[in-house]
Amino acid sequence: MNWKEQLLHHLILYYKPLLIAVVVCFFLRNKFQRHIYSIPGPRLAGWSNLWRFWDALCHVQHDTHINLHRRYHSSLVRVGPRVISFSDPEWIPKVYGLTSGFTKTHFYDMFVLPYKGTFTRSLFTTLDENYHSKYKRPIANAYSMSTLVEFEPFVDTTIQLFMQRLDEFVTSGAPFNFGVWLQMFAFDVIGEIVFGKKLGFLEQGVDVEGIMADIRFKIQYASIIGQMPWLDMFIAKNRLMVWWAGTHPIVRFTVENMKERIGGKGSQQRDFLARSFEAQEKSPELVTDRIVRMWNIDNVFAGSDTTAVSLRSIFYHLMRTPHAMAKLVKEIDELEEKGELGEYVSWKNSKSMPYLDAVIKEGFRMHPAVGQLLERHVPKGGITLGDTFLPEGTIVGMNPWVAARNREVYGPDADMFRPERWLEATPERVQLMDRTSLTFGHGSRTCIGKNISLLEIHKLVPQLLRRYKIDFANPEQDWRIHGGWFTEQDNFWVRLSHRERVKT
Repeated sequence: MNWKEQLLHHLILYYKPLLIAVVVCFFLRNKFQRHIYSIPGPRLAGWSNLWRFWDALCHVQHDTHINLHRRYHSSLVRVGPRVISFSDPEWIPKVYGLTSGFTKTHFYDMFVLPYKGTFTRSLFTTLDENYHSKYKRPIANAYSMSTLVEFEPFVDTTIQLFMQRLDEFVTSGAPFNFGVWLQMFAFDVIGEIVFGKKLGFLEQGVDVEGIMADIRFKIQYASIIGQMPWLDMFIAKNRLMVWWAGTHPIVRFTVENMKERIGGKGSQQRDFLARSFEAQEKSPELVTDRIVRMWNIDNVFAGSDTTAVSLRSIFYHLMRTPHAMAKLVKEIDELEEKGELGEYVSWKNSKSMPYLDAVIKEGFRMHPAVGQLLERHVPKGGITLGDTFLPEGTIVGMNPWVAARNREVYGPDADMFRPERWLEATPERVQLMDRTSLTFGHGSRTCIGKNISLLEIHKLVPQLLRRYKIDFANPEQDWRIHGGWFTEQDNFWVRLSHRERVKT
């Protein structure tokens, strides 16, 4: 028997103990990594990413991360073998700042959508900062608030249709799931702003072509599988699955609207799609059809969830806090009495209502749209946070819920909905509270559609409250929170009645 045969013989004979030894070494290496071994965290989290996979599967990471930092009284908590959650707001610029050097992790690969069997990274999903800045620059002005105010009439027409549908519930007296209708409103606004036409959600009162369900499934998939991203290669990115799934409905819908516009059909107004083609005309070599498609897919895919989650939070917490609701309604009525409000509350009107602004900020804070770590890779050379050195390649991030419930920033009552905190605080404190908020992210990766969401929210909230009295269908029944990348709410059932309008 030659040496090769002997080696094979011994491998066959001892493969079981060898396999066990390899597995044991793998877990020991995970647990006892230099520098981060001493960071506190759940016992199982240091051994394997299965702990955070299970936590995501239970849809509770938004609460888990808050509780871990409070339980261990630590600004750093280990939630995976090489995954660290931080809670100190002073470190936000270090990790998410423009020149921090930190890059997104493979968690964001989960959100890449297929088109004709291939995957195109978007401004949201790309891990390459140069790619992000290169393709954001040609279209960035279209997202500025000065530009978006030009879209205000599009929001007004959607609000008009929304109120028509809500009036039907007033007439019938029937309870309805307010949260679902708020998301349908947000979708139709995106349709108006991006494609110059509503998508049909409000008109039909249903999930058109199952788009909402498709997005919800994709988000839930990303929230869970993203904790162990390598699994994605065997599931969604598997060649057979890519072939079987075909083109995602959002991608197909966007492509169809692009073709309509190129063919001279569809809306001819200067919506976002028109501005995309204008950018293409200026830089045809840079802005290809693929880039135009990518920009607009991002708008549709992520354009409604952040707004819908935030609107639900604002209305829900106002309804659970009667004195805050009364105070905001009074502020709106006072403007009405002065004759300063037109048929629809304008962006300019909303900025003259300080309590409204405080309510919206508090609604964002109490229920941030994103409920998982905003993951980043530690750059070459590592970084020291506090007294702890984190080596290159470590995943570090902050959960927006952890930032929002920081008692040192927002006060000992940080778990309470209290809009007054924004009005009572010193200018320096308000700046600190604003800097700590991660509702729309931070730095160069701040949500590019932030101003679209702000425009919708600042117009819709006062418009509905000047017209309707909103009551829980069953005050004893609470809503349900489905945690994940988006912390979606469900079971938000209400009844509506008309308010006695203030005479102008």
